[in-house]
Amino acid sequence: MSVLSRRAALGLGCLACSPLLPGRAARASESTVPKTSMTPDQALARLLEGNARFVADNPMAPAIGSGRRHELAGGQGPFAAVVGCADSRTTPESLFGAGLGELFTARVAGNTITPQSLASLAYSVQALGAPLVMVLGHERCGAVGAAVEFVTKGTRLPDPMMAMVEPIVPAVRAAQKLGGDLLDQSVQENARLMAKGLREHAAFRALVPSKLRVVAARYDLDDGKVTVLEG
Repeated sequence: MSVLSRRAALGLGCLACSPLLPGRAARASESTVPKTSMTPDQALARLLEGNARFVADNPMAPAIGSGRRHELAGGQGPFAAVVGCADSRTTPESLFGAGLGELFTARVAGNTITPQSLASLAYSVQALGAPLVMVLGHERCGAVGAAVEFVTKGTRLPDPMMAMVEPIVPAVRAAQKLGGDLLDQSVQENARLMAKGLREHAAFRALVPSKLRVVAARYDLDDGKVTVLEG
């Protein structure tokens, strides 16, 4: 079993019989909005271009007006999916200058992969045609910090918050072997391990790398820059 939880793997097992995926009821994914024509590399370049402009205080003007809303009323064709932290400072649409219908996001504290987010990502790739998935960790992540405290000091958060911490523990243990700042190394290892788990999952591995890229990245709270770590 990969670093994705067993519950997540089992949660995706029923997705193949869902009417939301091709092969059962194609009408559910039909829309007046075509799937993106971007390649995985082009999608990543588009994200990084938007972020560079965000860093330079020259953000892109995302399409969020009534015309775009009406265009999307019949469906969606996002060019990327982002697994992000629920932290209020890390909204993917802002960091990448994306408008309505451009990013399919799954956000949970610590940017881990829950059964529901795994199923959502599979839908974004298989039904909506997103060619890129980015797992985006961020500097000084509180959830990762809590996992570091748990591993190094045994400090537990009140229930039910430990469910947020437990999936990050393997990343902290891996980061302990690397040296350097344990919190930031753990942030990076957590993103890498989650991305690796997605690449190796049965729902995605046949698509990598020709039709899909799954990358790990880190967002710097101070300068606003997103750095690709691997993938």
